[in-house]
Amino acid sequence: MGNRPSTQSVAAIGIGNQTSSTHRSMATAGVHQFSIKGHSVIAGSDEPITSKPFRVGGYEWTIRYYPNGADAETGGQHVSVLLCQNSPGDDAVTATFSFSCLQQDPASPTSAEEKNKLCTYTGDFSSEKSEWGPVKFMSKADLAASGCLKDDCLVIRCAVEVVTKELTHDDDHQHGAAVVVVPPSDLTRDLGSLLASGHATDITVEIGEAKKFRAHRCVLAARSPVLRALLCSKRSSICIKDVDAAAFEILLHYMYHDDLPMPLRNACCKGTTDMAQRVIAAADRYGMGRLKLMCESKLSKILDVDTVCSILDFADGNDCAQLKSCCFEYMLKDRKRLKDIANTQGFKKLNQNCLSIACEMLLKAL
Repeated sequence: MGNRPSTQSVAAIGIGNQTSSTHRSMATAGVHQFSIKGHSVIAGSDEPITSKPFRVGGYEWTIRYYPNGADAETGGQHVSVLLCQNSPGDDAVTATFSFSCLQQDPASPTSAEEKNKLCTYTGDFSSEKSEWGPVKFMSKADLAASGCLKDDCLVIRCAVEVVTKELTHDDDHQHGAAVVVVPPSDLTRDLGSLLASGHATDITVEIGEAKKFRAHRCVLAARSPVLRALLCSKRSSICIKDVDAAAFEILLHYMYHDDLPMPLRNACCKGTTDMAQRVIAAADRYGMGRLKLMCESKLSKILDVDTVCSILDFADGNDCAQLKSCCFEYMLKDRKRLKDIANTQGFKKLNQNCLSIACEMLLKAL
């Protein structure tokens, strides 16, 4: 008993007043398409061409295109494209972004994506430096040969992901109440690691005769009611013939991560459209409604004059009601855009093959 501290001693070394705070980082993505018509008129100009402002992550941005290069480093042989934050503050805003040129001439032997490689950049935008981007975006010779200047129009697409940060305080902590701080869920991280390691896999999914995936029977059964029915037996493998390997790999990623894989999440090119449509069809077939809507959302953000009709046709044929509405809204937003769309081959094909869509669009316009 002589070694036990007194009550007064315990009070002296008590917990006391504790405070805590939480720092949250979130990413918000967006895509802006900037069309520069009459490109040959400004080709030798040193003055930048600026896009209409657009908002991503609560901030306002613009794209600046320098037809003769942004500085002397280009030697007048390259074009420059920069992302600018309008009215930047002292606190830096972190953004990851990429630029690509929309290839408008499919017959061109040179791919704009091969020239540009869709490189991704990251910058801290503040009052000290409010614009970032590739000064040597593309050489003038490559741009001329890329097929991106059809009808003397250059279309630049910019994908932006803004990281927003928030620091919050718990008032209870400031009054001295001790609490246990719980970190964010790490379920999807752990499941993803389980898939990547191949540990304890108990089912093989064969895609035709070309590809095999090792997975966990319980995860597949929990995430897809169709796969659950296929897995009711004790077979060690199942064969799927109605989905290609690339699309199924995205389904598998979603089942473990509850999200799209990074390449599909960030990309914004024709390949994105094709893959998203294949995943939508597969997700619909295997009862994965949320994944289907995620891909619909992806397509709704990359609509343009040349692709909206084909995407509308796909949406109508695959029961994508929200995507279909987005296509109508994009087409009918202004008369000039609708006129441009009406001159595309996609619209003519849509008008010939899908009269019901044309009638529905006319009713919405009225």
